[in-house]
Amino acid sequence: MTLSIESYYMKFLRCARCSHDFEYENPLYRPITLPICGHTMCRQCIDIIRNQTKCPQDQLSQDTEERYGQCPSYMKFDKDTKLIFNAVESAFGKISLEIKPIINNKQCQSILSRSMIRKIFSLLNSQYIDRASRLKVLKAIRSLGEHMCIDFILRCQNPQQVTDNFRSVIGLQSDQFLEPAVQEIVLQSIASLKDHSTLSNKHLVHSVVLQVGANDPNGSKPSVNRIVNLLSDASCFQVQQDGDSLSMKLKSEFQNYESLRRAYDSHIMQVVMKDGFYISSEQSSSLLYGDKQHELSMQSIIDKLSTPGSFSQAIQQLGNVLKKFGVQNNDEQRLSNNNQEYDSNWTPIETTLNIAIIILKFLINFKHH
Repeated sequence: MTLSIESYYMKFLRCARCSHDFEYENPLYRPITLPICGHTMCRQCIDIIRNQTKCPQDQLSQDTEERYGQCPSYMKFDKDTKLIFNAVESAFGKISLEIKPIINNKQCQSILSRSMIRKIFSLLNSQYIDRASRLKVLKAIRSLGEHMCIDFILRCQNPQQVTDNFRSVIGLQSDQFLEPAVQEIVLQSIASLKDHSTLSNKHLVHSVVLQVGANDPNGSKPSVNRIVNLLSDASCFQVQQDGDSLSMKLKSEFQNYESLRRAYDSHIMQVVMKDGFYISSEQSSSLLYGDKQHELSMQSIIDKLSTPGSFSQAIQQLGNVLKKFGVQNNDEQRLSNNNQEYDSNWTPIETTLNIAIIILKFLINFKHH
């Protein structure tokens, strides 16, 4: 018997009885799984039904035809499509079973990053019975698969190697590094330049250096110059020809720190990803901000920059990493067969979902051992 996506969400993320989200820090809503039937409820509901002889959720099971019998979209499916639909539901169930031990064990929750768990939860709570929803689900599956590949690849890299690669990709010399605090103050200074008049590159850099490097203007000039060049490459300036030189003025939509910062972060991540270099949202947050508090915003940028081919590229890179470690990947041919463009047919969804399951199992086993 298979369960609907909503049932997966209810079973693993919310109490099966009261539908309250599980809260591990709150004793009332901490999840408890009944040993006989396997249903998971919060402690508050367990206390309420303690004297009952049968779990109230045992009576809610239905087969697929009964559950979707009133759904017009499902009833239009032919026999083969219904079989694939059921296979997709079964695949979602496998994902749920893989992550359940991690979610229900606080000591194991560090195995998967917060952003990855969010992607899994979002995927398990998706609807996919109509065409538009299936397209979104396929994109979500590939995004999750790419995220898992990158997570594994990065765990096989030296952190200093990641930092050096990042620095090299954005055009810094071996002895240069843009400290997060320097990036912030330079961007704030550029966004707050008085009246945002048109200046030459040289005068713009000089004006910012006077604000951020009063005690060491020569030391701050290379950093300011590199950030201005990055912003210029990101098309944040209106550029005008002024004789033999170019003059530049910050575009109106970037004349505040928040919008300028988003454009700066997005451009850097675009350069990094275009160069085929992998970096996690946590690492990019640390390098650009000095902390991990901006992980969500960085992950949002990474997701927007992903393409249908990103997952395939990540799979190929994962295969290269495995070979370096002498790991034989029996699913290599199956994993590499994932070059379809986004479409809403059922077969790519089933295929891509099963590929994601292979990677998820491999990642969890790798981190366990």
